[in-house]
Amino acid sequence: MLARLLILVLAANLCQTLVAGARTPKSPITISITSTMRHGKLVVVIDGVPVFAEEFQKPALAISQTTTWDPVQVTPGKHRLSAKVHGTKKTYLSAIYDLNVSRTKGSELRFLMKGDKLTVEVRSDQTVRLSGDSRGT
Repeated sequence: MLARLLILVLAANLCQTLVAGARTPKSPITISITSTMRHGKLVVVIDGVPVFAEEFQKPALAISQTTTWDPVQVTPGKHRLSAKVHGTKKTYLSAIYDLNVSRTKGSELRFLMKGDKLTVEVRSDQTVRLSGDSRGT
């Protein structure tokens, strides 16, 4: 009898956890990159977990190209953000940023290739603070 009661309590707790997890609000973050690279792959990492990995390219005659993707959903709150671009000859790493995601407003992260540096601009009410140096490998 006690074992059955324990199983019911554990099952109820599991259901509550699953329901609570399903209700966790998310905020949309639109990701774009402006680059002069002919072809590359942008990988965005939040809190140590890759949340975005997409290839981009520009036409041969264009000087630069901005590519924008559909928004990714991110849990509101404070996060650590970094990114890398895999090019044909080199991988470019961004600095590590502190990112504060709003509960009520979406934002745009625009990655820019400037020489050997991968930087980020944020467009919205989000707070991004640089906490590391840009580096390329």
